[in-house]
Amino acid sequence: MNIRFLETVIWLAELRNFRVTAERMNMTPAAISNRVSAMEQELGFKIFDRDARDVRLTEEGARFVSGARDIVGRYNALLQDLGPKGEIEGTIRIGVLPSMALTILPGIMETLRRRFPRIRVSVSTDSSATILQRLENRELDVILGFPGTHMEKLTVSGLCDLSMYWVSSPKLDQEKPNALIGRADLLRYPIISYELGTYNHGKLLEYLQDYDAASAVMHYSNSLTTTISMISNGLGIAVLPPIVIQNELRTGELRVLNVQPTFPVTRYYVVYLEAASSRLCSLISSIARDVTTELCGFYDRSLMQQVDHF
Repeated sequence: MNIRFLETVIWLAELRNFRVTAERMNMTPAAISNRVSAMEQELGFKIFDRDARDVRLTEEGARFVSGARDIVGRYNALLQDLGPKGEIEGTIRIGVLPSMALTILPGIMETLRRRFPRIRVSVSTDSSATILQRLENRELDVILGFPGTHMEKLTVSGLCDLSMYWVSSPKLDQEKPNALIGRADLLRYPIISYELGTYNHGKLLEYLQDYDAASAVMHYSNSLTTTISMISNGLGIAVLPPIVIQNELRTGELRVLNVQPTFPVTRYYVVYLEAASSRLCSLISSIARDVTTELCGFYDRSLMQQVDHF
């Protein structure tokens, strides 16, 4: 029994299919079956109940796989700590929200360039629901976003809280630009919302739930760049993290509205599946937290705060 054998049962427990597991590990289904049989013979109990259509962990198998995850995780962490940094290589597929692409991702890429030059990165930027679904479908390895509600098979670490403020263009018609604005007053303007079904769209609806939000003119955008362009052209107001529009605020292209009560902060996470081949995932997670720590030092706590726990 060795690390590769432990990885085999972890993946089979995750994927519940010999063919899919074999494809994931670049092996044949017969080789996967032989490994499992050899381990069961050595252990003296069945790890899986299997039939023609499904593979299920036995009670003993579930306990064994739980321990195997811990062993493999510790092994990967040991290699990461002791191995020559420049020799770590591979491809990591990262999914990021637009706000993370503008804040955390550049620091991650710079760290990889300096310390791990042989790691290749494939970056996908999309909505929270899309990158989470792609993670669950194993089309991505790690995401910088939100974990959703079903976190049983996920490794989740908090990164940062970004403050959210209502912003508009000076072009937008307002009698008193610095006047206090209530939630009911917001409905007088077109609102440029996050895409339907996204985490922050849900937060926006909660924020306006005591008011007639259905009467508002609400536009939807799945692109941060498009949203900023729409606001800049006076087409509506939106709630955004100020740290992603620093240039627009500095030049006066956009301005922060004096809205009370303030919009809740948004917490961002680094998320990846609890799977055997998570060495690069845990590395990216560690780098992301280090980058966040450094970045938080540049901003006032009213704009960005590091998360020290889940």
